[in-house]
Amino acid sequence: MMGAVEPVNFTDYIEFEHSEDGENPCEEETLLFPGSHVPSAASHEDRSIFRMLTDIWKPGSDAESSRVNHTFSPEEKRKLDVFESIDYFAPNSAVYRKWLARQPHRRFWDRWAMMGFIGISTGLVAYSLYAVIGFFAEFKYGVTRWLLLHTNLFVAWLFNTVVSLLLVAASSVLVVGYAPAAVSSGVPEVMAYLNGVLLPKVFNIFTVAVKFASCSLAVGAGLPVGPEGPMIHIGAALGAALSQGHSTTLGWTTSIFKRFRNPRDKRDFVTAGVAVGVATAFNAPIGGLLFAFEEVASFWQHSLGWQIFFACMCATLTLNLSRSAGKALLHTGSFGWFNQDVVFEAGLEVSAHILAVVPAAVVGLLCGVLGIGFTLLNVKIARLRDATLSKYKWRRCIEPCVLVVIYVTGTMLLPRMFPCTPTHCVTYNNEVYCGIQNVTAATEGLAPPPDTPPLQLPLYTCSSGKAENGTWIPSTGTITPDSPEASNATAVVFYNELATLMLNTGDETIKHLVSRGAHRRFGYESLLVMFAWYFLGAAVAAGSAISSGLFVPMLMMGSITGRLVGLATTDIADRYGQLLSRWTTAGALSNPWSWIDPGAFALVGAGAFMGSVTRLTIALAVIMVEISDDVHMLLPVLVGIMVAKWVADAACHSLYHALLEVKCVPFLMPEPVSRFSLDLLPVKTVMRSPVVCLELCMKVADIQAVLRDTSHNGYPVVRDSSSGQICLGLVTRAHLLVLLQRLIDTYDVNSISSTSNGSTGLANGSAAPAGPEQQQQEQRQQRQRQQPLLGRELSWSELNRKVMDPVSETQHNRSAAEQQMVAIQNAADWEIDLAPVLLSQVVDLTSYVNSSALKVQETMSLERAYILFRNMGLRHLVVVDEHNRVKGIVTRKDLLGFKLDEAVARQLRRVESARQLGQTNWLSITSPVGSWRPRSPFTAATEP
Repeated sequence: MMGAVEPVNFTDYIEFEHSEDGENPCEEETLLFPGSHVPSAASHEDRSIFRMLTDIWKPGSDAESSRVNHTFSPEEKRKLDVFESIDYFAPNSAVYRKWLARQPHRRFWDRWAMMGFIGISTGLVAYSLYAVIGFFAEFKYGVTRWLLLHTNLFVAWLFNTVVSLLLVAASSVLVVGYAPAAVSSGVPEVMAYLNGVLLPKVFNIFTVAVKFASCSLAVGAGLPVGPEGPMIHIGAALGAALSQGHSTTLGWTTSIFKRFRNPRDKRDFVTAGVAVGVATAFNAPIGGLLFAFEEVASFWQHSLGWQIFFACMCATLTLNLSRSAGKALLHTGSFGWFNQDVVFEAGLEVSAHILAVVPAAVVGLLCGVLGIGFTLLNVKIARLRDATLSKYKWRRCIEPCVLVVIYVTGTMLLPRMFPCTPTHCVTYNNEVYCGIQNVTAATEGLAPPPDTPPLQLPLYTCSSGKAENGTWIPSTGTITPDSPEASNATAVVFYNELATLMLNTGDETIKHLVSRGAHRRFGYESLLVMFAWYFLGAAVAAGSAISSGLFVPMLMMGSITGRLVGLATTDIADRYGQLLSRWTTAGALSNPWSWIDPGAFALVGAGAFMGSVTRLTIALAVIMVEISDDVHMLLPVLVGIMVAKWVADAACHSLYHALLEVKCVPFLMPEPVSRFSLDLLPVKTVMRSPVVCLELCMKVADIQAVLRDTSHNGYPVVRDSSSGQICLGLVTRAHLLVLLQRLIDTYDVNSISSTSNGSTGLANGSAAPAGPEQQQQEQRQQRQRQQPLLGRELSWSELNRKVMDPVSETQHNRSAAEQQMVAIQNAADWEIDLAPVLLSQVVDLTSYVNSSALKVQETMSLERAYILFRNMGLRHLVVVDEHNRVKGIVTRKDLLGFKLDEAVARQLRRVESARQLGQTNWLSITSPVGSWRPRSPFTAATEP
């Protein structure tokens, strides 16, 4: 009688084989989403926009929890194979150890000097970028204000539109025509590189130059974008370029920093560049350090953190010194004073109350929901843009040009719908003072109280004689009185709410929103219209053919949301404050100006919205305090950020990770995501097998066949033993190509060395023996053919010539041997007939084998193998059995989220089959795949 079946656990560590080479991958079943299927590529292309939007909540779409892996279509899976990985550590072979022994050990001064150099350079570039943006913005908005004051709305609109269109067109042409890698912010690409994915031309000098020019033009044109994202990309590129000490584009190189030309040091300096980019973008050095630690760095050490901290300090110091020097030259400030360099300084301090946590949580909830919509809209527009415009190069320039015309037209016309309204501000001696006490003083003909600070933010004022018909007139730097009285008279200021928000740069508008002591400066209608218009404009502008970022739009939309909640809280407190006065001393809640300030909650909203889109927490909280200089609101800011993150995590991935999924970049998350604990599965459930293996000594013909027939980038090296062929390490494809290239280049079939020192290790024997001496010479040559080729060991610099000396590599004309190696890398173009004598030669790979290549047992936990692979920055992970025999290999693409889901699904199917057969002992199930042993000298395999 069959007993009851116990609950199933993933304890059957049984080997099975899997492959991607099925004829119809679309029919693959996924048990994690029963009843779902992945549409074919053709149906995906034919879907309408309406169908694309209606499918947004279906499994496998972009609307998926952060605890769910993204589902790629078959076409997207093919795109994943295009990208290659990068090793964080250099191969620890004998030639590498010889090179490393000659390098200075524990010499850190040059690393600290390089970190400071990166910080200073990025600070200077950031100052130049903001200076250029300020020039364009001041010219555009200054002339537009003058035209509004002296002509009419149509002339001002025409000038604003034409100038903005020219700036955006130039920005787009630079990106599309000269550096396509400079498009958008570049933050996802930098994250992918630091995660271990090789992306071409991301740090090219042309990319950096175009990034600078395109960003300054686009932001200066008034599009709803910001320069912070491109500044991060520029900082990362400067870190890569300066640390390597060469430029293949400019043909310039130096040997000073040659020891930094390895993947580990380069990625460390790129991480530092990201941190200083954030530090200069927000004038937040601690926030930059935490941003690199929390968001982009895949490998972190304490020493690296200290060095990045030093780089951020140098960058911030350089930026602030440059700003103070510029003010001193323009006679608008004194050199060395940093008191006016806080980005969004609130001005008045507002004491936080415990009840402020409640509206802060509401702000976080609303920003979480709105952040979900903004992220999904961005992703959907990116997919639509990729489907419609990617095939047409210059059509991509049309999109931002059309957008800027529509957006500028809206910013000029929408304020006409709002009348000029009075504010609780008065003018006195051509300065503006806000507050109810100032209005009272003005009505009595008195001056404002002496302790009242003047308003530093300019407003668009309205003529009091034309206030009824809604005419709004801008000021030229300071606010002029509405009444033609003496300059020391007081008068109530009239202004247009929406014009004050729209006809300004993004930074100035955010300063308006977070300003304190101006509770009712902006009403519900103007804030809602501004949010809707800016929301749509920012969603469309992001990812278009310009260089731009989204940090300013996120801060803007969050500030509007927070100010709306703060305004509602003010109304509630103003009406019901007496009922809650017992919570405070002296009935403070009866006065909404005591601790409830819409500007304070605008700061909370700015952090919460950015947190819902980027999922930053620690770094974002510190950045918000640094850019506002308001530590009193830290607790409400923390509450808003955490609530927004929790809400957004339930519905979609972060924007940067979602964009990487759109680009089909194989990005590994910090931790594996699965419905079940991956500690219950062995690593062999995702490994690829059988594996192409090499021996220590191989003939040139065998190496040629391996490079011709496979495209793997790493090959385990084995040798025979009593227990079979055991793994000794791993050799890379790049090193094999260099070895074979050198053999072809130095081999001369008509001139074979007959010396016994073996400088080339080649022998000819084409001449017929004529005597005993010649016979002995022929015998020596015959023995040399059987001995390892290349008696002189190649150095580490020769093996990595493209890394160690890339300038000479690009300037060197390709020889015939190098042209043959190009054909070797592509099996379809293989038309090489090497000399038979050369093909029979033997190459000794002992000196080039990475003996420190990580290996794991096939029974190792999949989750721990994932953490090991990701945290160590590996490219290959060899899987062996208890006898150290190669059983499989794991690469980055085998550990992607959907691969883990497929492994779980296969295991579920096997467990379900065992249940139906009535088997309760899952360990007793025999493996469907027989034992595998690599064939000598190599074994053909599927692509890993």
